[in-house]
Amino acid sequence: MRKIGRSRADVADTIERFVDGICSQYEWDDFCSVPIIDFHLDAIRMRCANLPKEFPPIERRHYCSPAGIEMLRQIVRQLRQPVAS
Repeated sequence: MRKIGRSRADVADTIERFVDGICSQYEWDDFCSVPIIDFHLDAIRMRCANLPKEFPPIERRHYCSPAGIEMLRQIVRQLRQPVAS
């Protein structure tokens, strides 16, 4: 499968939209299923894709548990930190 170029900001924005409930199901599915060129960002993508296994949903139709949503928020905060050169 072809890999896509995404920036830290792109990844953070997608995750944040998902957490805020304004990311479409198709956008999230694409994000979780299309590999990212940057190895670090792709590792984050894979973690997001596997979040329901790591933090199973408590309520029906939820993607993951509240702890999983908090993990996504933490990832966004980390991605928004300035990168040391």
